[in-house]
Amino acid sequence: MNVFEKSKESDLKFNNIFIKIDDILSNLKIYCDNIDLSSIEKIKNNFKNKIDDFYREDRKLNIGIIGQVKAGKSSFLNTLIFDGKRVLPTAATPKTATLTKIEYSENNFIDVEYYTKEEWTRLENEAVNTELGGYQIAKEIINMAKKNNIDIKLYLDKKHEKINFKSYENLMDELNDYVGENGKLTPLVKSIKLGVNKKELKEISIVDTPGLNDPIISRTDKTKQFIELCDVVFFLSRASQFLDKSDVQLLTSQLPQKGVKKLVFLCSKYDDGLVDTIFDEDSLEEANRTTKIKLRRIAKNVVEKNIIQLRNKGASEELINVIQDCKNPIFISAMAYNMSKKTIDTFDEFEQKVYENLNYNDDLNFDSLKSIGNIDTVKEIFEKVVNNKEETLIKKANSFIPDVERQIKEELINIKTIIKKRITLLSNNDKEDLIKKKKHIKEQINNISAEVEEIFGNLNIKLEKNKSKVLSELRNVIKEYSSISEKTGIDVKVNSYRVSTSVWYKPSTWGTSRREYSTYEVSYQYLDAGDALENLRNYSNESATLIEETFNKAIDAKIIKQKLLEVVINNFNASNEEYDPNYFKLLATKTLNNIKFPVVKIDITDFINDISSKFSGEIRDMSERSKLKILLSESITKLFDNITSIFLSEINKFELQLNTLKTEFSSGLLENINNEFDSVIKQVCNKEKEISLNKEILDVIDKISL
Repeated sequence: MNVFEKSKESDLKFNNIFIKIDDILSNLKIYCDNIDLSSIEKIKNNFKNKIDDFYREDRKLNIGIIGQVKAGKSSFLNTLIFDGKRVLPTAATPKTATLTKIEYSENNFIDVEYYTKEEWTRLENEAVNTELGGYQIAKEIINMAKKNNIDIKLYLDKKHEKINFKSYENLMDELNDYVGENGKLTPLVKSIKLGVNKKELKEISIVDTPGLNDPIISRTDKTKQFIELCDVVFFLSRASQFLDKSDVQLLTSQLPQKGVKKLVFLCSKYDDGLVDTIFDEDSLEEANRTTKIKLRRIAKNVVEKNIIQLRNKGASEELINVIQDCKNPIFISAMAYNMSKKTIDTFDEFEQKVYENLNYNDDLNFDSLKSIGNIDTVKEIFEKVVNNKEETLIKKANSFIPDVERQIKEELINIKTIIKKRITLLSNNDKEDLIKKKKHIKEQINNISAEVEEIFGNLNIKLEKNKSKVLSELRNVIKEYSSISEKTGIDVKVNSYRVSTSVWYKPSTWGTSRREYSTYEVSYQYLDAGDALENLRNYSNESATLIEETFNKAIDAKIIKQKLLEVVINNFNASNEEYDPNYFKLLATKTLNNIKFPVVKIDITDFINDISSKFSGEIRDMSERSKLKILLSESITKLFDNITSIFLSEINKFELQLNTLKTEFSSGLLENINNEFDSVIKQVCNKEKEISLNKEILDVIDKISL
């Protein structure tokens, strides 16, 4: 029987679950003034959506490609699916990150989904509201649309547009307009679907996602909708920032909860990780060994730590096994793999640089490039995933009911916890007692506010210290990047001279000669204009990294969370029923999750254009060499001024953010406790009846069975 055909037995089981959930809602509905049932309603609706999607006639194996912007998702897919051709443009920044679905189609097409009018209006609002997390990205998208002179209303009214192509090569030529970094319509596109005539794509649906940490809400929602229906995920974490905070959150807290049953963990852009190590090792082989040991250690520590947390929360062994597989990442480099199939003379400028770095010890060959790329390993896994489609989907189908039962049970436990706490408060206090306790807790929260003020004040002091240090470091490296070294070139010169060809016994040759040639080498000094451009890029990249690290080092989320919890513990009597450590831990975590670390973007386009418009290739003339050196020095100095301005602006915004979070933490405590006490104070007026009613709710929940 086809896995997508519901058997009578399965249909009966699903109907029984719906009946049970409806019975739960029906039994508890009469207590809706006392309890919130919206979460159970949501679980029911999600369960229905998953089943409806799964048992569609055209259901394919949904494969998600997940990772942060710049993790190399599009490059990976281009190599895996399109033989290294640059079909999918890479997203250089979050503003160009678009959800892209790829499926087989006899006719090649692009199906574009534009933003709706409502979503565009929301973006416009986000672009002027500096307090929102997606402010900067929204602003860039709006500005990009204006710069491209697009008739915005025309495309918002369209909502969808489908364009057909004779071949997928033609499709490639046009795709950049819709999702490329400088694509004319890129800012208006929310998602696209590619229909490609490649038989390898039959029966599967691949999605290149912008990531669940996308700052644009409407795109994040679109991604979440897909992940809910995802069967297999290829998760990419870039080697140079392996398993950072955003990756760990995505990997351990979000993906598994969405029902993903098979997860392939890839350490992408592995060549970057190697370059970080290779200069300290005697060979590429040794650098490869050292780098993998280091990255595997990071993966092992992260996975083991999070498995402990998952077990403490009562997570299923199936979920833990999904995470367990991530201890051994697969190291890949789409760049190195593609280079292994070329010749050195066909490398572009960036590939040439990668080759030079990896060949630092003069031991790089095309076999080692292919090994570093390691895409063949992933192709084998991908092929196995596709071949095991039915097994994967059967496993997913079998998990529908256990998953929904687990979610319902967890929600019922949450409701019981709230009710029990309420009964305790009502039983042990009268109205006057509760009012006194409310007042006392308010005083305790005022004490907390003072200590929280000190914690965040110390953070600001630390930021200010780091600010001075970073500005000094940025200034110190100016000299390094402001100059470029002269290089020695060799010109081969040719001398020509005539040699007699006369032979005495052949009168006809008398007076004849031939021209012969000799060569000699002449050395010359020159500057490479490419070196000047590379210095600008390197200074920009190093500055951006240095600034971002400043914020991450200054704000150690784990330590701050511990300090906030200690403040609460020290100011509340843990023996009191109104003290709920889990609640305070949740609030502290929520506060810290709201900290948005800046992503620094430094635009060097004008500086690059200024130099490249005046100089190119080898600069031999002494006067021109002098001009290039002066222009580079001036450009780096101006770039330093720009970077300083950006950095100081980000520091100010970050400090404002911390002040907001400080206020929210204290006021959040007070608001939630006040609301709970106000609710109980109302009930205490009819104390016995309310206690009886709450006990009745507990009895009803205890009798529920799934």
